[in-house]
Amino acid sequence: LSGNELSGSIPSELGSLSNLLTLYLHNNELSGSVPPELGNLPNLQNLSLAGNELSGSIPPELGNLSNLLTLYLHNNELSGVIPPELGNLSKLGFLALSENGLSGSIPPVLGDLPYLEMLYLSGNELSGCAPAALRTTLIDSAGLSFCAEPAP
Repeated sequence: LSGNELSGSIPSELGSLSNLLTLYLHNNELSGSVPPELGNLPNLQNLSLAGNELSGSIPPELGNLSNLLTLYLHNNELSGVIPPELGNLSKLGFLALSENGLSGSIPPVLGDLPYLEMLYLSGNELSGCAPAALRTTLIDSAGLSFCAEPAP
């Protein structure tokens, strides 16, 4: 359903589609918030809501998506902090949060994601330092320096 000029909000009822593997709603004109009910999709592997006009915070419930491989939320109007619950996404390989209005620091738990290959964060209002564990995966650091390595 990407690139179809869809408008309005994302229906929370999508959270009841328990067999859904991929949800691509990118490059539309969707507005409103990201429904927390999307965190109820146990089999979801790919979620792309990028390139819309979504606002509000990233729901911590997205951290329940234990089979998620890709999460694309870039190019929206999201605000607030990056929820530390995203650190529960143990299979996640690609995380794109760039070009939003996110603030605060990068949760250190993101550095513990074993399969994370690409992380995009530029175009936000992040502060602090990027976790040292992300040194090899952080594609754009949003101008942040890396935190000091912990002493052995």
